[in-house]
Amino acid sequence: MGVRGLWCGPSDFGLDRATVSETVARVADHGFNLLLPEVKGGHGLLRYPSKRFAQAVQKPYDEFDFPAVLLEECRKRGVEVHAWFIDFFEGEDSPAFRAHPEWAARDAKGRCTNEEQLRGERFTGMWMCPAQHAGYSSEWLVPIYEEFAAMYDFDAVHHDYVRYPGDLAPDQYCFCDSCLQALPEWAGYTNPVFLDEPFDHALYDREYLEAHWEQSPRVLPAYWERLNRAERSRFLLEGSFFRYGRQDLDYFYYQFRKNAIRRFVDAARAKCLSARPSIQVSAAVFKNPIHSARFIGQAWNEWAGAVDTMIPMDYRDHYPGTMENYLGLLRETIGRQKCWSSEAGASRYLTGFALWPLVRGGELESNRSSHLRQVVQLVESENEEGWVMFCLGDLVRYDLWKAVGAA
Repeated sequence: MGVRGLWCGPSDFGLDRATVSETVARVADHGFNLLLPEVKGGHGLLRYPSKRFAQAVQKPYDEFDFPAVLLEECRKRGVEVHAWFIDFFEGEDSPAFRAHPEWAARDAKGRCTNEEQLRGERFTGMWMCPAQHAGYSSEWLVPIYEEFAAMYDFDAVHHDYVRYPGDLAPDQYCFCDSCLQALPEWAGYTNPVFLDEPFDHALYDREYLEAHWEQSPRVLPAYWERLNRAERSRFLLEGSFFRYGRQDLDYFYYQFRKNAIRRFVDAARAKCLSARPSIQVSAAVFKNPIHSARFIGQAWNEWAGAVDTMIPMDYRDHYPGTMENYLGLLRETIGRQKCWSSEAGASRYLTGFALWPLVRGGELESNRSSHLRQVVQLVESENEEGWVMFCLGDLVRYDLWKAVGAA
């Protein structure tokens, strides 16, 4: 049997050993052999008794050592366990944002993501900037991973939301003060010496303007320092490498974001291995790294050496059309994901799917069980390494234990 995993929320396990033990026993008895419990939530709070970030610990996990108890119960039953972290998504009331509002991702007008509207309502989540060298990533998130790896002998730590925001105008983040300075420097749009020199090409003797790129002209306009945030942001996203050339600076913008995410996953892995050489890394990623690289900076096929177990989220709502369309597209995508995971150097590729979107608008709720069986059977026929299901809470909510057993 391959891996059969479950993403789990802390509320699924209760707040005492007896309930944790009972829950682990139940999932193990139903054939699950991997659990991914959330230990850092989307509100930015921690579900373990952190000493280094005590201000971020959610009560009562300052007293109840949930990861330690869960680990012991999983070891008794031979269940693998990965600690699930929500990376760059924090709550607007999170301790990290309250202490360091400058770490937040900002749009061209300097606004945080909690000032956005999503589906007619104010978005209350707070995305943090992945690119700041001395910011949320290096000063908060990576140290949390390091501390957890030192405290607990989990099989792996697990990345989620390891990206830029996607629901909220993905081209608009991030233009914080740090990014406005760092991106032009990283991309070589100007030089720290001879600042008054335009450095135009000596002779424009080639058919295409862009063919004169190698001398690296001054890309930033001479009046750059007089531009406001919105004007600078627009130039960095929509401007041209050459004056009167193609609007091509978005290429460098997307590369900058990809590099920021890659730098984080490398740093997190290095610190975790330093704290505990046996620990591995897994990650929940979007289904197509070529697309997610452009829209959310998540080029996971390029993360060679950073992630051991790759788990693309092949949820039905990430695919168009009917259930039949989903199954056909999923079969094709699994083959491609195997190749992308291999490119990334991952030692294991697991297919991720979710319970809640298995029934969509106009479909009968009674179809959920049969849809689950179809997905499990398809995935197990196409991916012998296994799968991960989102999530334990929905398994209970929809009462799909029998359907899982039948599958």
